[in-house]
Amino acid sequence: MSNNLPKLNPTFVALMSVLPVIDYNSVPIEVLRTNHASTTLSDDIPRPKVTVQRIKIPTCEDGYLIPADMHRPASAISNEVLPAMIFLPGGGFCLPSQGGHPFIASKIHDNGEANCVVILAHYSLSPEVRYPVAVEECYSVFKWATNPDNASKLFFDPTKVAMGGDSSGASLTIGTSVLVKRRNLKNKMKHQILYYPAIYPNAATESHQNFTEGCILSKDTIDFFINNYISSEKDKLDPICFPSNLDIKDLIGLPPTLMITGEADPLRDEAEIFARRLLEAEVDVSSYRVQGVLHGFLSILLFTLKKFWKLLT
Repeated sequence: MSNNLPKLNPTFVALMSVLPVIDYNSVPIEVLRTNHASTTLSDDIPRPKVTVQRIKIPTCEDGYLIPADMHRPASAISNEVLPAMIFLPGGGFCLPSQGGHPFIASKIHDNGEANCVVILAHYSLSPEVRYPVAVEECYSVFKWATNPDNASKLFFDPTKVAMGGDSSGASLTIGTSVLVKRRNLKNKMKHQILYYPAIYPNAATESHQNFTEGCILSKDTIDFFINNYISSEKDKLDPICFPSNLDIKDLIGLPPTLMITGEADPLRDEAEIFARRLLEAEVDVSSYRVQGVLHGFLSILLFTLKKFWKLLT
């Protein structure tokens, strides 16, 4: 473990003492996915009351059907038209949603304020597909959700659709928000909610130097995810693939943004630098750093522990 780590939350200290070191380059992707998807929630964690409907959303280009789960508050009136949020799960562009992600989708509206429909979209994974397939699928999901005909059938408001995600899901959210702007969709993205996105392909920030050694997200793991995602080295310069390449003109007019980072996350600095760039482009931004946590704190297997849920709450 890095000597530069700040004081961690005790739950993370316990995790780091038992977490096995995984060489992602030596383990078949199928095994990684099986282990990742098998994470389940503790029975001690109360489940929000929600109805879940499996839907399939066609892509704009070839009509491939993207699976998604629509979470709707059980307390909502059956035909009540609600705002919507599309949530994109993280996993290095390679791993499927895990036990924490469906729970997050159900929990988002369960705070008395965000009374909304949540669409958990399961975009295609790498390396079977590579950039730009996943981000184009996420754009298709947003375009589908902001189509009045589609929204009216599922009782949500196509003019009030936000998007968010964690890690790679947050990076895909940024790429989608830029595509929505560039392609001039009639119904714009209302907000983007970003949990510790990857912004640079080869970051040399202080947080990268301090928190990739012996931590959850090592440099080798980051490189593994990137190399499985990109189609060629040229993609590292593509602003939709990596938001560090976005020009100021691309940032102007992006939706109000909530940025959330972890103190001991190698991606912390690049995400906070991006938040400052959004401010320079006069985008409304709120940025929060959660102290004492590592990368992936929103959806990591610690969700199996009730005391960790108390930390997030």
